[in-house]
Amino acid sequence: MAIVFLESAGRHGLTRADAVNALVYATWKRERFDVSRVAGAPAPTLWVGTSLDGVTLEVMTYVIAPDDVVIFHCMLVRDKFRRMMEGERR
Repeated sequence: MAIVFLESAGRHGLTRADAVNALVYATWKRERFDVSRVAGAPAPTLWVGTSLDGVTLEVMTYVIAPDDVVIFHCMLVRDKFRRMMEGERR
């Protein structure tokens, strides 16, 4: 398995290590939470977890067969995803 950290994932100043930490220690995950915006790419998975310094992040990934994980988005978790998480807990 390879973890690919795309340039787009680093746009908000977070690192590959921060994103991987959020995946490993995710507190919430939603598969196929949206349609892919990239032609031919599978539907993304949304992860919410913490960076290396404990900040809560949203990380978006997709899998390329057989098991490569592509991280294409990583930033501080937004309110819309916090609300989505709360809705699923009720």
